[in-house]
Amino acid sequence: MNIFHLVKKIIIIFFSLIATILLVGILFESWSRAKAEKIIPNGQFAEVDHCRIHYLKKGTGGPTVVFESALCPEGHLQWYLIQQELSSYATTISYDRAGILWSERGENPKTGEQIAEELHLLLEKSNAPKPYILTGHSMGGMLIRFFVDKYPQDVAGVVLVDSQHPENQKYLSPELYKLVNQGLPVGFLKFANTFGLARLMFRDIFPPSAHYQYQNAIMPALLHKSAAGVLEEQQQMTSIKYAASQIKSFGNIPLYVVSATDTSRFDSLFKEEKMRAEIVTAWENMQKNLLSLSSNSQHYLVAGSSHYITLDQPGGIVGAIKEMIFQFRRKQPLTGNR
Repeated sequence: MNIFHLVKKIIIIFFSLIATILLVGILFESWSRAKAEKIIPNGQFAEVDHCRIHYLKKGTGGPTVVFESALCPEGHLQWYLIQQELSSYATTISYDRAGILWSERGENPKTGEQIAEELHLLLEKSNAPKPYILTGHSMGGMLIRFFVDKYPQDVAGVVLVDSQHPENQKYLSPELYKLVNQGLPVGFLKFANTFGLARLMFRDIFPPSAHYQYQNAIMPALLHKSAAGVLEEQQQMTSIKYAASQIKSFGNIPLYVVSATDTSRFDSLFKEEKMRAEIVTAWENMQKNLLSLSSNSQHYLVAGSSHYITLDQPGGIVGAIKEMIFQFRRKQPLTGNR
């Protein structure tokens, strides 16, 4: 056998192996999606602009705590344990934005204003007691701005959990800004989602403990639905950030800014010490600036937490929201006979 035929045989074997792996991946993904269709949603659905939006409502009494998730495929699951705890004190609602988990994509554009309108209609249809305490993490904190701007009369308070700042370019060097805003690799994730790799990559996005067993089962199972929604939101991030930056004030609506303080939380993302130091300082300054959104704001620093305070120190979030609930109720006039 000459060298030409040997190379030709190796190439044929190699591509045959790749084709087999891809075929197995497609079959695995098809089987996984069929299995996921049998999962019963844990909440309810509301018809919002000809689109079914999934939400989880727990607890009773007002004000209603409303959770807005980050740019992530977890949807309402990001708040699952926090919602369980807070539902003992008030009505709570978490939901999946259009195209995430059990929510249909619909036809509305992915703009901050449109997302706020959809959430407002969802809350109306769910009969959630007004007013609302809006709680958002990361990108969810930016999205809250649109709701407050459009429906201030329905807002009792705002809790921003390590929220993104829409004008982060002002706080970062050009090099760091480019790295921070490069986003998810769209082409690779679409490929991975087609061939079953994505659900394997994201199967342990929550901690591998009994507390997160449900979330770790549901999120990967429905990832094929969520992936497209997340990537679409990422593509609209620049326009969302610009529009959010135009909303400068919440007036005197109570605002709690809950911020992570672990200075090592960026070590795995940046190799250079200079960049790690820069992002820590910039993030601290951005969090402080968020306080200027309201003339009635407070800063809660959560020790030992990364950006994902919802996983690292959920008690810090629960404590802040409970304080806002009690603060609101203390200000309400007494009713009934004396």
